[in-house]
Amino acid sequence: MSQPADYIEPAIRDLKRCGLLREEDKILFQDAKLCEYANIIFDHDRAGALATVHGYLDDVAIRYCGRYGAWGYMWTDESYKSGEDAAAKAVNDLQSKKK
Repeated sequence: MSQPADYIEPAIRDLKRCGLLREEDKILFQDAKLCEYANIIFDHDRAGALATVHGYLDDVAIRYCGRYGAWGYMWTDESYKSGEDAAAKAVNDLQSKKK
């Protein structure tokens, strides 16, 4: 049976293959975990924390999506649409860099 860490190198390799990472990009941290139960916790600090995390990711052009990337409950179709939107933004980023 595969371990979560077994998926790190193939993911990095495929991100490079797709052009989302360049060979010269430096990966500062990598980790993989199996989260059997992962529920989003809502508390009074959520809005501020979400604005901080998403603001940073937007600033460095890391696209997030889905239930865990958006930190919100989503139905399957909403998660799929969120992924499509994130992919479209990533493609737009790449096309903008080529101009």
